[in-house]
Amino acid sequence: MQFLQLDLDVRYKIYTQTKKTLRKYQKGIISGKLTPEKFVDNMLKDTLIEDILKSINVSSDSFKDTYRDYVETLISIQNENLLSNKRKFQKNYSKKVDYTSIFKLNELLNDNGYDLSIPSKYLTQSDIDSIVKFITTGNIDLGDEKIYNYVNKKI
Repeated sequence: MQFLQLDLDVRYKIYTQTKKTLRKYQKGIISGKLTPEKFVDNMLKDTLIEDILKSINVSSDSFKDTYRDYVETLISIQNENLLSNKRKFQKNYSKKVDYTSIFKLNELLNDNGYDLSIPSKYLTQSDIDSIVKFITTGNIDLGDEKIYNYVNKKI
């Protein structure tokens, strides 16, 4: 089983639980005391992850390898963000998104029957690109599962 084959709702649930725990243990992960293998073993014993896997009829043994790959991807993204120098970080996140990108995004959202659940001023260009990809293709890249919560179908 591949992580990308999971339903987006399931991927988002696993992402939120994993990301929350990764933040909690980021010092151990950066120092190397907590390896991805140990992290995955502990997470697969977590009741929330067990419940999610039971709901989709997947055993933790068959899910372990793909989940380890996913965790390694999240760790590398987290390490890139944490280890980048302060100036680079400030440039990427304090830089305002171009208004034309926001207008195009809003137009795309309206045309396809979606709304944003957060104000567009909090989106980065990377978030906007991920949302556009999600709306046009229905796919979300690994590590970008947070945008699944940013977009909702209009009622």
